[in-house]
Amino acid sequence: MHLLGPDDSWNLFYQKAFAEKGFPIEFEDVGKDVAKNCKGLPLMIVVVAKFLSSKRTLEEWRKVAESLSSLADVDAYQQCSEVLALSYNHLPSYLKGCFLYFGLFPKASKISMEKLNRLWIAEGLLKVKGLEGLEEVAASHLNYLIDKSLVIVSKRSMDGKIIRCMIHDLVHDFCLKEADRQNLLYFVNTDIDGPLWFIPEGCRWMSLQLRRFYLHRPFPHFAYSKLRSFSVNCKKIILNRCYFKLLRVLDMEKRKILHFPIAILELVLLRYLALRIRKPGKLPISKLLNLQTLVVRPIHTGIWGMYSLPNGIWKLSQLRHLHCWCMYLDSPQLASQNEVKNSILENLQTVYGLRPSCCTKEIFEGIKKVKKLEIVGEAQEFNSETGWHNNLKYLEELEALKVTVSLYYGFDYPPCLINPSPGSFPPYLKKLTLSRTCLPWNYTNIFSKLPNLEVLELKNGAFSGNEWEITEMGFPKLKFLLLEDLLLIYWTATDDCFQCLERVYIRECRYLQEIPEGFADSVTLQLIELHKCCHPLVTFAKQIQEKHEELGNNMLKVYAFDSMNL
Repeated sequence: MHLLGPDDSWNLFYQKAFAEKGFPIEFEDVGKDVAKNCKGLPLMIVVVAKFLSSKRTLEEWRKVAESLSSLADVDAYQQCSEVLALSYNHLPSYLKGCFLYFGLFPKASKISMEKLNRLWIAEGLLKVKGLEGLEEVAASHLNYLIDKSLVIVSKRSMDGKIIRCMIHDLVHDFCLKEADRQNLLYFVNTDIDGPLWFIPEGCRWMSLQLRRFYLHRPFPHFAYSKLRSFSVNCKKIILNRCYFKLLRVLDMEKRKILHFPIAILELVLLRYLALRIRKPGKLPISKLLNLQTLVVRPIHTGIWGMYSLPNGIWKLSQLRHLHCWCMYLDSPQLASQNEVKNSILENLQTVYGLRPSCCTKEIFEGIKKVKKLEIVGEAQEFNSETGWHNNLKYLEELEALKVTVSLYYGFDYPPCLINPSPGSFPPYLKKLTLSRTCLPWNYTNIFSKLPNLEVLELKNGAFSGNEWEITEMGFPKLKFLLLEDLLLIYWTATDDCFQCLERVYIRECRYLQEIPEGFADSVTLQLIELHKCCHPLVTFAKQIQEKHEELGNNMLKVYAFDSMNL
């Protein structure tokens, strides 16, 4: 961003510090001095404003104003660093580690909120009270840092939840320096020279970001004595033996490897493990009894085989998140025959990549607490004989379901082999995502009867055919609807089908020219967003917006990006 002038500086400061805070008028005079001393630097303005918004005495405000005034002769970088130090020093002690942990990621990274939260949990950085869930506490910690303008939200889901976040480059520099000062983090990238074996002894976190370089030699043993988190992104690294016995986090998600490294089994305290493995096969993780998160991604997402998890997975009682493309699980009954006593993963919350053949009653009863589930497989695996959809009812706490038909590259969409029934889905399901399932459009009548469905995402040929006619009342609680890459031409619905709909996203539906006219009478609709759609559809949506405005309703907004001619 460019430097702000005096008026814009004050407006930004006022918005962040005063809006709806109820400060007495005398605070404004001090605030104007603070805004002026920020010298038009947007980052500095928002950080100091958010810091002061929590201070309720005039004396505290004046001290900050004096501190900024004393920095008048230093350069902008140093000024921002001092302001960040001020905000950091006033963070609660349990949040300082969470904040500095951002230093493990490369500069300008857009970080998955789910991944960040799971890393914090694995590192033991959270302050948990009573019966609070770990993921909920992690989310509240992140929201606190966002509220202080130390972390930026870079992407939200349709329903407003944070998907990715990032930090400003200057904030990243501060994290690196402060973490280095405390001997917490050793960060290596292509801009840093020097031999890698000079790792500070006692360092807790290490991040290797060497995408274009090979790491040919192992590290000395002493360097790993207190290492807890190890993030790797380089072409080659020797992992024949693991000396860092206290490691809790091993993140090799960006590093392509051929097979599962057996040396990892020595890390018995490991809580978070992320790998990218070229060749599918067995994942011998039974000895990692403290594992909370397992992420195994393929080089490509086509079906080239499957990852098989051992019977021993049913004794990993701490497991919370299991993400593995096209994964195969044995039944817990079979596991019991092999002397695995625990057959229910009570803490498991998310499972991504489960094959349809594993969607049995026995397996679902073994993961009955799961809240998010993705089922992935080839088209023929979804045939009704497997009964996968009839077993979903055993997941009574399931809130989000994604069904993806995976294809070899270059293949056309397969014929529909999925035959869901009205009673197939759990009653508390809030989010449903379908991709390449090629269902007939009349099957939407089944989904419209889900009593708690709030988010519906239809992607990449989820439905076949060019006409979607909704003839029955339904979707009683649907708030967010996404249509993406569909061959849809005609879409009609009665006025009362979407009584709670707030946002509609349409992406790459090139042939769709109109949306239901009933949207013009909606009292809840707030947003229609179009990406790579044809001009007639954009015009039609704008006309619906104009009708809303004629009725005195200015709530509905229509945005169009990269519109196309037919």
